[in-house]
Amino acid sequence: MGSIHENSTTTQELSQGYVNVYKHMLSYASSMALKCAIELGIPDIIFNKGKGQTITLNELASALQIPPSRTSFLRRVMRVLVHSGIFSNEKQDDDDKEEGEEVYGLTPSSKLLLTNGNNNGVPSVGGYVLAVLEPVTVTAFSLIGNWLKKDSPPSPFHLANDEGLSLYEYWGKNVDGFGDRLDEGMESDSGVLKFVLKDFKSTFEGITSLVDVGGNTGSMCRMLIVEFPHLKCSVFDLPYAVEANSHNSTPNLKFIEGCSDEECMKILKNCREAISRNGGGKVLIIDNNVIDSKKDEHQEMEAKLYFDMLMMSALTGRERTKKDWEKIFFEAGFTHCKITHMFGLKSLIEVFP
Repeated sequence: MGSIHENSTTTQELSQGYVNVYKHMLSYASSMALKCAIELGIPDIIFNKGKGQTITLNELASALQIPPSRTSFLRRVMRVLVHSGIFSNEKQDDDDKEEGEEVYGLTPSSKLLLTNGNNNGVPSVGGYVLAVLEPVTVTAFSLIGNWLKKDSPPSPFHLANDEGLSLYEYWGKNVDGFGDRLDEGMESDSGVLKFVLKDFKSTFEGITSLVDVGGNTGSMCRMLIVEFPHLKCSVFDLPYAVEANSHNSTPNLKFIEGCSDEECMKILKNCREAISRNGGGKVLIIDNNVIDSKKDEHQEMEAKLYFDMLMMSALTGRERTKKDWEKIFFEAGFTHCKITHMFGLKSLIEVFP
Protein backbone atom coordinates (compact mmCIF):
# COMPACT_ATOMS: atom_id res chain seq x y z
CA MET A 1 0.00 0.00 0.00
CA GLY A 2 1.20 3.50 -0.72
CA SER A 3 1.52 6.23 1.82
CA ILE A 4 -0.82 9.19 2.14
CA HIS A 5 2.07 11.51 2.92
CA GLU A 6 5.76 11.01 2.32
CA ASN A 7 7.40 9.26 5.30
CA SER A 8 4.00 9.18 7.03
CA THR A 9 1.35 6.65 7.99
CA THR A 10 0.39 4.15 5.31
CA THR A 11 -3.17 3.64 4.12
CA GLN A 12 -3.15 0.14 5.62
CA GLU A 13 -2.09 1.49 9.00
CA LEU A 14 -4.79 4.15 8.86
CA SER A 15 -7.33 1.49 7.96
CA GLN A 16 -6.32 -0.54 11.00
CA GLY A 17 -6.45 2.59 13.13
CA TYR A 18 -9.94 3.31 11.81
CA VAL A 19 -11.14 -0.14 12.89
CA ASN A 20 -9.52 0.29 16.31
CA VAL A 21 -11.15 3.68 16.92
CA TYR A 22 -14.60 2.44 15.89
CA LYS A 23 -14.23 -0.69 18.00
CA HIS A 24 -13.52 1.41 21.08
CA MET A 25 -16.20 3.91 20.17
CA LEU A 26 -18.79 1.15 20.38
CA SER A 27 -17.22 -1.08 23.02
CA TYR A 28 -19.99 -0.12 25.45
CA ALA A 29 -22.26 -2.29 23.27
CA SER A 30 -20.55 -5.34 24.77
CA SER A 31 -21.17 -4.03 28.29
CA MET A 32 -24.84 -3.38 27.54
CA ALA A 33 -25.28 -6.82 25.99
CA LEU A 34 -23.82 -8.31 29.17
CA LYS A 35 -26.19 -6.19 31.28
CA CYS A 36 -29.10 -7.40 29.15
CA ALA A 37 -28.13 -11.07 29.63
CA ILE A 38 -27.98 -10.67 33.41
CA GLU A 39 -31.25 -8.76 33.63
CA LEU A 40 -33.01 -11.41 31.52
CA GLY A 41 -31.43 -14.25 33.51
CA ILE A 42 -30.08 -15.97 30.40
CA PRO A 43 -27.26 -17.92 32.16
CA ASP A 44 -29.76 -19.52 34.58
CA ILE A 45 -32.19 -20.27 31.77
CA ILE A 46 -29.48 -22.13 29.84
CA PHE A 47 -28.49 -23.99 33.01
CA ASN A 48 -32.02 -24.95 34.07
CA LYS A 49 -33.94 -25.33 30.83
CA GLY A 50 -31.27 -26.36 28.39
CA LYS A 51 -30.63 -29.95 27.35
CA GLY A 52 -27.13 -30.76 28.61
CA GLN A 53 -26.82 -27.09 29.61
CA THR A 54 -27.24 -25.94 26.03
CA ILE A 55 -30.22 -24.26 24.42
CA THR A 56 -31.31 -23.29 20.92
CA LEU A 57 -32.25 -19.75 19.97
CA ASN A 58 -35.94 -20.65 19.70
CA GLU A 59 -35.90 -22.46 23.05
CA LEU A 60 -34.26 -19.44 24.65
CA ALA A 61 -36.75 -17.05 23.07
CA SER A 62 -39.60 -19.22 24.32
CA ALA A 63 -38.21 -19.37 27.87
CA LEU A 64 -37.80 -15.58 27.86
CA GLN A 65 -41.28 -15.13 26.35
CA ILE A 66 -39.74 -13.08 23.57
CA PRO A 67 -42.29 -12.21 20.83
CA PRO A 68 -41.50 -13.92 17.50
CA SER A 69 -40.87 -10.48 15.99
CA ARG A 70 -37.99 -9.99 18.48
CA THR A 71 -36.27 -13.36 18.07
CA SER A 72 -33.90 -12.14 15.36
CA PHE A 73 -32.87 -9.24 17.64
CA LEU A 74 -32.19 -11.67 20.49
CA ARG A 75 -29.93 -13.59 18.12
CA ARG A 76 -27.94 -10.42 17.43
CA VAL A 77 -27.49 -9.76 21.14
CA MET A 78 -26.36 -13.34 21.68
CA ARG A 79 -23.94 -13.02 18.77
CA VAL A 80 -22.15 -10.19 20.60
CA LEU A 81 -22.10 -12.20 23.84
CA VAL A 82 -20.66 -15.23 22.06
CA HIS A 83 -17.97 -13.08 20.44
CA SER A 84 -17.18 -11.64 23.89
CA GLY A 85 -16.74 -15.13 25.36
CA ILE A 86 -19.76 -14.92 27.67
CA PHE A 87 -21.57 -17.80 25.91
CA SER A 88 -20.53 -20.51 23.47
CA ASN A 89 -22.28 -21.20 20.17
CA GLU A 90 -22.18 -24.05 17.74
CA LYS A 91 -24.31 -25.42 14.93
CA GLN A 92 -25.86 -28.71 15.89
CA ASP A 93 -27.74 -31.24 13.77
CA ASP A 94 -29.85 -33.90 15.46
CA ASP A 95 -33.39 -35.22 15.47
CA ASP A 96 -34.61 -32.64 17.94
CA LYS A 97 -33.23 -29.52 16.27
CA GLU A 98 -33.61 -27.91 12.91
CA GLU A 99 -30.71 -28.30 10.53
CA GLY A 100 -27.86 -25.97 11.39
CA GLU A 101 -29.70 -24.46 14.36
CA GLU A 102 -27.55 -22.44 16.73
CA VAL A 103 -27.00 -23.92 20.17
CA TYR A 104 -25.83 -21.71 23.04
CA GLY A 105 -23.92 -22.98 26.04
CA LEU A 106 -22.26 -21.70 29.18
CA THR A 107 -18.61 -20.65 29.42
CA PRO A 108 -16.51 -20.03 32.56
CA SER A 109 -17.59 -16.38 32.32
CA SER A 110 -21.33 -17.06 32.22
CA LYS A 111 -21.00 -19.67 34.99
CA LEU A 112 -19.92 -16.79 37.25
CA LEU A 113 -23.31 -15.20 36.50
CA LEU A 114 -25.39 -18.17 37.68
CA THR A 115 -27.63 -17.56 40.69
CA ASN A 116 -29.58 -19.58 43.26
CA GLY A 117 -26.73 -21.96 43.99
CA ASN A 118 -26.53 -23.17 40.39
CA ASN A 119 -22.72 -22.96 40.42
CA ASN A 120 -21.84 -25.14 43.42
CA GLY A 121 -22.08 -22.29 45.90
CA VAL A 122 -19.90 -19.86 43.94
CA PRO A 123 -21.56 -16.42 44.27
CA SER A 124 -22.84 -14.73 41.15
CA VAL A 125 -20.91 -11.60 40.18
CA GLY A 126 -23.94 -10.45 38.20
CA GLY A 127 -24.93 -8.02 40.94
CA TYR A 128 -21.55 -6.33 40.72
CA VAL A 129 -21.87 -6.01 36.95
CA LEU A 130 -25.30 -4.37 37.29
CA ALA A 131 -24.05 -1.99 39.99
CA VAL A 132 -21.13 -0.85 37.83
CA LEU A 133 -23.42 -0.47 34.81
CA GLU A 134 -26.03 1.60 36.69
CA PRO A 135 -26.94 4.64 34.55
CA VAL A 136 -25.51 7.06 37.13
CA THR A 137 -22.17 5.20 37.15
CA VAL A 138 -22.01 5.09 33.36
CA THR A 139 -22.86 8.80 33.25
CA ALA A 140 -19.91 9.47 35.56
CA PHE A 141 -17.61 7.87 32.98
CA SER A 142 -19.06 10.10 30.26
CA LEU A 143 -18.22 13.21 32.30
CA ILE A 144 -14.50 12.51 32.85
CA GLY A 145 -13.42 15.04 30.20
CA ASN A 146 -15.56 17.79 31.72
CA TRP A 147 -14.39 16.90 35.24
CA LEU A 148 -10.69 17.00 34.30
CA LYS A 149 -10.97 20.74 33.51
CA LYS A 150 -12.31 21.54 36.97
CA ASP A 151 -10.63 21.88 40.36
CA SER A 152 -13.72 20.39 41.99
CA PRO A 153 -15.70 18.23 42.76
CA PRO A 154 -13.49 15.30 43.80
CA SER A 155 -14.94 12.80 41.30
CA PRO A 156 -17.04 12.71 38.09
CA PHE A 157 -19.71 10.84 40.06
CA HIS A 158 -20.51 14.10 41.88
CA LEU A 159 -21.35 15.63 38.49
CA ALA A 160 -23.41 12.61 37.42
CA ASN A 161 -26.23 13.07 39.95
CA ASP A 162 -28.41 16.14 40.49
CA GLU A 163 -27.51 16.52 44.17
CA GLY A 164 -23.73 16.44 43.66
CA LEU A 165 -23.32 13.47 46.00
CA SER A 166 -20.38 11.10 46.28
CA LEU A 167 -21.03 7.46 45.42
CA TYR A 168 -21.32 6.50 49.10
CA GLU A 169 -23.64 9.44 49.85
CA TYR A 170 -25.75 8.53 46.83
CA TRP A 171 -25.72 4.91 47.93
CA GLY A 172 -26.92 5.87 51.43
CA LYS A 173 -29.83 7.92 50.03
CA ASN A 174 -30.84 5.24 47.52
CA VAL A 175 -30.72 2.12 49.66
CA ASP A 176 -33.59 0.54 47.73
CA GLY A 177 -32.37 -0.02 44.21
CA PHE A 178 -28.88 1.34 43.61
CA GLY A 179 -27.78 0.72 47.20
CA ASP A 180 -29.07 -2.84 47.21
CA ARG A 181 -27.36 -3.62 43.93
CA LEU A 182 -24.10 -2.08 45.10
CA ASP A 183 -24.24 -4.06 48.35
CA GLU A 184 -24.97 -7.26 46.45
CA GLY A 185 -22.28 -6.47 43.91
CA MET A 186 -19.53 -5.78 46.43
CA GLU A 187 -20.45 -8.90 48.38
CA SER A 188 -20.49 -11.12 45.29
CA ASP A 189 -17.12 -9.75 44.14
CA SER A 190 -15.56 -10.75 47.46
CA GLY A 191 -17.49 -14.02 47.55
CA VAL A 192 -15.65 -15.53 44.58
CA LEU A 193 -12.64 -16.03 46.87
CA LYS A 194 -14.58 -18.49 49.03
CA PHE A 195 -13.43 -21.56 47.16
CA VAL A 196 -9.73 -20.58 47.05
CA LEU A 197 -9.26 -19.53 50.69
CA LYS A 198 -8.44 -23.12 51.63
CA ASP A 199 -5.34 -22.84 49.45
CA PHE A 200 -4.07 -19.99 51.64
CA LYS A 201 -4.68 -21.48 55.08
CA SER A 202 -0.98 -21.44 55.96
CA THR A 203 -0.91 -17.70 55.28
CA PHE A 204 -3.47 -17.05 58.03
CA GLU A 205 -1.96 -19.41 60.60
CA GLY A 206 -1.06 -17.66 63.86
CA ILE A 207 -3.14 -14.56 63.08
CA THR A 208 -5.69 -13.70 65.81
CA SER A 209 -7.05 -10.35 64.60
CA LEU A 210 -7.59 -8.79 61.19
CA VAL A 211 -8.67 -5.40 59.83
CA ASP A 212 -10.33 -5.30 56.41
CA VAL A 213 -9.70 -1.77 55.11
CA GLY A 214 -12.44 -0.83 52.65
CA GLY A 215 -14.32 -4.02 53.55
CA ASN A 216 -17.79 -2.61 52.81
CA THR A 217 -20.39 -5.26 53.75
CA GLY A 218 -17.90 -7.40 55.69
CA SER A 219 -18.42 -10.41 53.42
CA MET A 220 -14.68 -11.08 53.19
CA CYS A 221 -14.36 -11.08 56.98
CA ARG A 222 -17.35 -13.39 57.34
CA MET A 223 -15.77 -15.86 54.93
CA LEU A 224 -12.50 -15.74 56.85
CA ILE A 225 -14.31 -16.28 60.16
CA VAL A 226 -15.94 -19.42 58.74
CA GLU A 227 -12.51 -20.78 57.81
CA PHE A 228 -10.80 -19.43 60.95
CA PRO A 229 -13.40 -19.13 63.76
CA HIS A 230 -10.82 -17.70 66.19
CA LEU A 231 -10.30 -14.53 64.11
CA LYS A 232 -11.48 -11.19 65.44
CA CYS A 233 -12.23 -9.03 62.39
CA SER A 234 -12.88 -5.32 61.92
CA VAL A 235 -14.13 -3.61 58.76
CA PHE A 236 -12.63 -0.13 58.33
CA ASP A 237 -14.54 1.91 55.75
CA LEU A 238 -16.09 5.28 55.01
CA PRO A 239 -18.91 6.45 57.31
CA TYR A 240 -21.62 5.83 54.69
CA ALA A 241 -20.56 2.22 54.25
CA VAL A 242 -20.32 1.63 57.99
CA GLU A 243 -23.77 3.11 58.58
CA ALA A 244 -25.27 0.90 55.87
CA ASN A 245 -23.65 -2.31 57.14
CA SER A 246 -23.20 -1.98 60.91
CA HIS A 247 -26.24 -4.23 61.44
CA ASN A 248 -24.01 -7.08 60.23
CA SER A 249 -21.84 -6.78 63.37
CA THR A 250 -21.20 -9.98 65.35
CA PRO A 251 -18.98 -10.83 68.35
CA ASN A 252 -16.20 -11.57 65.84
CA LEU A 253 -16.95 -8.71 63.43
CA LYS A 254 -17.23 -4.97 63.98
CA PHE A 255 -17.39 -1.93 61.69
CA ILE A 256 -15.24 1.20 62.16
CA GLU A 257 -15.49 4.54 60.35
CA GLY A 258 -12.49 5.90 58.48
CA CYS A 259 -10.52 4.90 55.35
CA SER A 260 -8.77 7.95 53.88
CA ASP A 261 -5.18 7.50 52.64
CA GLU A 262 -3.91 9.28 55.74
CA GLU A 263 -5.90 6.97 58.00
CA CYS A 264 -4.70 3.92 56.08
CA MET A 265 -1.12 5.07 56.63
CA LYS A 266 -1.86 5.49 60.35
CA ILE A 267 -3.27 1.95 60.47
CA LEU A 268 -0.15 0.57 58.81
CA LYS A 269 2.15 2.41 61.23
CA ASN A 270 0.14 1.13 64.18
CA CYS A 271 0.35 -2.38 62.76
CA ARG A 272 4.10 -2.02 62.39
CA GLU A 273 4.44 -0.91 66.03
CA ALA A 274 2.19 -3.72 67.25
CA ILE A 275 4.19 -6.32 65.31
CA SER A 276 7.42 -4.99 66.81
CA ARG A 277 5.99 -5.12 70.35
CA ASN A 278 4.75 -8.67 69.88
CA GLY A 279 7.99 -9.90 68.40
CA GLY A 280 6.56 -11.03 65.06
CA GLY A 281 3.70 -10.82 62.61
CA LYS A 282 2.74 -9.45 59.23
CA VAL A 283 0.07 -7.39 57.48
CA LEU A 284 -2.22 -9.10 54.95
CA ILE A 285 -3.95 -7.15 52.20
CA ILE A 286 -6.29 -8.59 49.59
CA ASP A 287 -6.42 -6.12 46.72
CA ASN A 288 -8.44 -6.30 43.53
CA ASN A 289 -5.97 -5.01 41.00
CA VAL A 290 -2.24 -4.83 41.58
CA ILE A 291 -1.07 -3.46 38.23
CA ASP A 292 2.04 -5.21 36.93
CA SER A 293 3.03 -4.10 33.43
CA LYS A 294 5.73 -6.80 33.23
CA LYS A 295 3.61 -9.81 34.22
CA ASP A 296 0.01 -8.95 33.35
CA GLU A 297 -1.32 -10.41 30.12
CA HIS A 298 -3.11 -8.02 27.76
CA GLN A 299 -6.66 -8.90 28.86
CA GLU A 300 -5.72 -8.81 32.53
CA MET A 301 -3.98 -5.46 32.19
CA GLU A 302 -6.93 -4.06 30.26
CA ALA A 303 -9.37 -5.10 33.02
CA LYS A 304 -7.16 -3.54 35.70
CA LEU A 305 -6.80 -0.27 33.81
CA TYR A 306 -10.58 -0.13 33.34
CA PHE A 307 -10.99 -0.71 37.08
CA ASP A 308 -8.65 2.20 37.70
CA MET A 309 -10.89 4.37 35.52
CA LEU A 310 -13.87 3.16 37.58
CA MET A 311 -12.11 4.16 40.79
CA MET A 312 -11.40 7.59 39.31
CA SER A 313 -14.88 8.23 37.92
CA ALA A 314 -17.08 6.73 40.64
CA LEU A 315 -14.89 7.19 43.72
CA THR A 316 -11.72 9.10 44.61
CA GLY A 317 -9.37 6.12 44.69
CA ARG A 318 -7.09 4.35 42.27
CA GLU A 319 -5.52 0.99 41.52
CA ARG A 320 -1.87 0.70 42.55
CA THR A 321 1.24 -0.83 41.05
CA LYS A 322 3.63 -2.90 43.14
CA LYS A 323 5.88 0.17 43.37
CA ASP A 324 2.95 2.25 44.67
CA TRP A 325 2.25 -0.32 47.38
CA GLU A 326 5.91 -0.56 48.33
CA LYS A 327 6.12 3.23 48.73
CA ILE A 328 3.21 3.14 51.20
CA PHE A 329 4.68 0.20 53.11
CA PHE A 330 8.18 1.67 53.32
CA GLU A 331 6.83 5.02 54.53
CA ALA A 332 4.98 3.10 57.26
CA GLY A 333 8.25 1.46 58.37
CA PHE A 334 7.97 -1.96 56.71
CA THR A 335 10.90 -3.46 54.81
CA HIS A 336 9.45 -5.74 52.15
CA CYS A 337 6.27 -7.29 50.74
CA LYS A 338 5.22 -10.41 48.85
CA ILE A 339 2.41 -10.35 46.27
CA THR A 340 0.66 -13.64 45.36
CA HIS A 341 -2.09 -14.04 42.76
CA MET A 342 -5.24 -15.49 44.30
CA PHE A 343 -8.10 -15.51 41.80
CA GLY A 344 -9.08 -13.47 38.77
CA LEU A 345 -7.78 -9.95 39.39
CA LYS A 346 -7.32 -10.42 43.13
CA SER A 347 -3.93 -10.66 44.83
CA LEU A 348 -2.78 -11.36 48.38
CA ILE A 349 -0.17 -8.91 49.66
CA GLU A 350 1.91 -9.96 52.67
CA VAL A 351 3.83 -7.11 54.31
CA PHE A 352 6.72 -7.79 56.67
CA PRO A 353 8.56 -5.53 59.20
